[in-house]
Amino acid sequence: MMMKRYTMVAGTVLLLLGCGDGGPKLKLVPVTGKVTLNNKPLEGASITFVPDPSNKDGEAGSDLTGPDGNFKLRTKGRSGLVAGKYKVLISKTLIDQNKVPEYFKDDPFMAQLSANGPDVGGRAKKEPGKIEGEDEADVPPAGAELDFDVKAKASTAAAQTK
Repeated sequence: MMMKRYTMVAGTVLLLLGCGDGGPKLKLVPVTGKVTLNNKPLEGASITFVPDPSNKDGEAGSDLTGPDGNFKLRTKGRSGLVAGKYKVLISKTLIDQNKVPEYFKDDPFMAQLSANGPDVGGRAKKEPGKIEGEDEADVPPAGAELDFDVKAKASTAAAQTK
């Protein structure tokens, strides 16, 4: 009787271990590049590749740009993207550094929250400025290095890529 119980427990554990994300791992290819704003590196921008409807196996991939505007896309925690067509979305919330408390200056999340979030009384502060761009990209089977330049005026909330 004890052996039967151990066999059932072992079988259940093996069954649970075998259950993964529900399918075979997709072949991802490296996708890197640089995002600039008016030809200057754009640090801290979110870049997201959303698969085109024709890209049946595609999954969304994203990254935040580094100090030089560089990015390296990741899909579900893995490096790269499935080859195919994508819509590219780029955005960054602008922070008024004069409104950020000194103790949050080295923490981008808290800096944004304190400068642009609701105040203590619950009243929403003025909507922060944003930089937004949209483009398209075709990722070849060998991977790609893609650069995007967002065109914006200094005070514009929306922008376009070229």
